[in-house]
Amino acid sequence: MRRKYIRKASSLLAVAMLSMMVVVACGKTEIVEVIKEVPVEVQTIKEVVVEKEVPVEIQIIKEVVVEKVIEKEVQVQIPGQTVVVEKIVEVEAPQSYSEAPEMAQLVAAGKLPPIEERLPENPMIIPVFGEIGKYGGTMRRNFLGPSDVNCNVGRVNGIMATRWTNDALNVTPFVAESWEAGNGGREWTIHLRKGLKWSNGDPHTADDWVYTLNEYQTNKDIRSPSKWAKGPGASPATIEKIDDYTVKYTYDVPYMTLPAVWAGHACMSSHYPFNPSKYMKQFHLKYNKDAEKIAKDAGFDSWGKYYVYMNDKRDNLDRPTMTPWVMQNTRGDEVIKAIRNPYYFAVDTEGNQLPYINELRFELATDSEVLMLRAIQGELDFQARHVQLTNYTVLKENEAKGGYRVQLIPGFGGNDAMMNVNVTYQGPEGELLNNRDFRIGLSHAIDRDFIQSVTFLGLGLTGNYLPPPAHPQHPGPEYETKNATFNLALANELLDKAAPNKDADGFRTLPNGDKLELKILGTAAFGAWPDIAETVAGMWAEVGIRARADFKERSLMNAERLANEHHIYMWGPGRAVNLFVQSPWVDCDVDCPWGQLYTDWYKGKENGIEPPDDVKRITEIVSKGTALPPAERDPMAKEIYAYIADEQLIIGTVRRTPMVMGVTVINRDLMNVPESWANDTLFDTPFPAYPEQFWFRTWATK
Repeated sequence: MRRKYIRKASSLLAVAMLSMMVVVACGKTEIVEVIKEVPVEVQTIKEVVVEKEVPVEIQIIKEVVVEKVIEKEVQVQIPGQTVVVEKIVEVEAPQSYSEAPEMAQLVAAGKLPPIEERLPENPMIIPVFGEIGKYGGTMRRNFLGPSDVNCNVGRVNGIMATRWTNDALNVTPFVAESWEAGNGGREWTIHLRKGLKWSNGDPHTADDWVYTLNEYQTNKDIRSPSKWAKGPGASPATIEKIDDYTVKYTYDVPYMTLPAVWAGHACMSSHYPFNPSKYMKQFHLKYNKDAEKIAKDAGFDSWGKYYVYMNDKRDNLDRPTMTPWVMQNTRGDEVIKAIRNPYYFAVDTEGNQLPYINELRFELATDSEVLMLRAIQGELDFQARHVQLTNYTVLKENEAKGGYRVQLIPGFGGNDAMMNVNVTYQGPEGELLNNRDFRIGLSHAIDRDFIQSVTFLGLGLTGNYLPPPAHPQHPGPEYETKNATFNLALANELLDKAAPNKDADGFRTLPNGDKLELKILGTAAFGAWPDIAETVAGMWAEVGIRARADFKERSLMNAERLANEHHIYMWGPGRAVNLFVQSPWVDCDVDCPWGQLYTDWYKGKENGIEPPDDVKRITEIVSKGTALPPAERDPMAKEIYAYIADEQLIIGTVRRTPMVMGVTVINRDLMNVPESWANDTLFDTPFPAYPEQFWFRTWATK
């Protein structure tokens, strides 16, 4: 009788024998190399290398271009086992520059300055993953509605001061050419690329950075500061202009993770440390006394709200940007196009201005099933977002017919179907949800091996919410499955302590005798989460717990979660990457679905509940860790991951699978797509694949 929850197994077990090799590299001491984690034996890669000099209180990041030949022997039985033999050869930066034919025609017609005047003196040089590309073509993707535009468009067409490497183990220069940390990490001197231009040709200088912090990020009429602007201390950052291409930020406490925090927001224009000040000042009350009237005439309550709207590249197409492609449609359109930015500041190793591809085209799909049909028919060129793992077999069967290939990219960390147990729920169920025995009992009632084999095709690792096994913040192998093994006897023993009373049907009741039914809140946007939730509900029924999947459109789901109306919230993969860079699922000072009212308390909301000391300790650790070098902060992160597993505040199922944004449909003529890249929301996946160096082998027919 225990297997009542077996559903839909027959259609999936045919591919359950698939296996995935998971490789996690370790960092280097002096030279930080970008290494693609690919299960192959021999591979040649051209990459960016970042030299890192680390004195006691100074950190200098310099951009160095290399041609990198790597002979790689990989034996993977336990994730993290990697043997690498490598040779690094430095090459000269390009001495001249080339551009797309369309740009050259505009130059010849006098409608565009020459390429040398559009590029900075020291462009960002992005070596390619395959070969020097050719210009042209349109890359097609799909999106599921206006709320999907930012993450969908922005994660292909991103920009930031810094950028994650392909494996996301390090951060490289991007808009910022280099940076130095001084005074123990309290001061950060940022050097810009001399001659940078916005997409409309305006100079991009230190004035844009000073304006952004002083007049936008810390202006209460407009917004609350972004994480990097707020900083880890009591006061926001201050900024000083050193010269036209140099600024210095000062924080009241050390902030050693600033470059990585920046790199994690490549798709979010609201978080950029640079705004086009010359253009945006026309909407700012300090610089335009008519700003309030202009906002009201446009239908906004205040100039601040109108400013936010006009500063959003998804809504205001006139706003200059630094992205590889410039949007031609707003997020409300059914087809969104973005065309080549003539002033994009990056080139390949031979001096060809990037991007190679002329245009991005995003078409609205009413749901993921429509998107799936278009993928099978060969109408998508590069898409993992909203491509479901359950469709892997069908996608593989149609590769030749559709003219594409399917590539599986495992998630980085966290858990691909994790359940946040809301210990601050205010209904009668809250007493049980806040009971540790109850949570651990629920965890032991889950047969994760079954979920792994049926829903995840045998891929991934079963167990808790954790970073990858070889990651420096992993708390140890004993935490892989601590309190997360399938043991019905133990589950019943623990649940009998917490909820001993049962009704006539054998289901456990609330402490007051009323019916107990847990709701698993979620959305179907990124994986087979509804199926997993229903499967878990079936498993819990065998230990006397009624539960049901409560799945909704994403915005409705988020509204219910933020209103603290959820019992259990399913999501994934959860960003278990670096707690001191972005930790929304464990740091209640940022976002904590397992303790929503704790989050509200930290945010100063009236309905917030002061957290207990052990929860306060989590926020304290995250705050302190931002001021410390990795060797000191990584052990602190281990304490948090261990605590989450000990308490089962987040009940994990399976992780390190390609379920979330990892089943990638790639046009067979799309070149320079790497074999792997860091797959996590923190890294703005697939941005670590460096889309601006993609190119079409047969672009003329596109």
